[in-house]
Amino acid sequence: MRPPHLTTRLGFITFCGFGVVALYGLWAIYGAVPTSLRAQKPLMPGGAMEMGVRDAMDSHMPVEEFQRLVKEFVDTHMLADGSVSPALPERAATNILGAYIGEPVDVFMTARQYNYWPSVLRLERNVPYRFRIMAVDTDHGASIQFKGAAYMIRAPVDHMVEKVLLFKEPGEYPIYCTVYCGLGHDLMKGKIVVE
Repeated sequence: MRPPHLTTRLGFITFCGFGVVALYGLWAIYGAVPTSLRAQKPLMPGGAMEMGVRDAMDSHMPVEEFQRLVKEFVDTHMLADGSVSPALPERAATNILGAYIGEPVDVFMTARQYNYWPSVLRLERNVPYRFRIMAVDTDHGASIQFKGAAYMIRAPVDHMVEKVLLFKEPGEYPIYCTVYCGLGHDLMKGKIVVE
């Protein structure tokens, strides 16, 4: 019996190598790989732009303290329909076109089996929002669905993560968990309504 031809083995190895590189590239594009290849301020498809990234793994804040902040945030900004709409600061600074030009508005959110709290956020377009998210029971993620794409936020358990986002287009943006967290994982959903 004759051994396999050298080019057959090399071709297979080359094909597999290019496949791995291509998958890694897609993984990095979708934001799942912490690499320096990702731009710090990518333009988001579907009308949102990430204004700045700060992954704050604040191990000094206990879960109970963060949950207290979320409850205070929800109680302060809850609307009659149960959704939450954080108010802009009084006397908010605007530019000549009337666009908001102040510090990002804080949004607090917890992720737990099998929901986000608050589950519906009502935000204004062209206003930067500082999302502060913490998973309180197991690792979770939040994938904000844009038209034809998604923006993923990883939420490791017991760590606060901060992301500053600005939505440029009105519409509804569903949020789905990106980390399998148990039997109810498929039911873990939220929504951002930009008005």
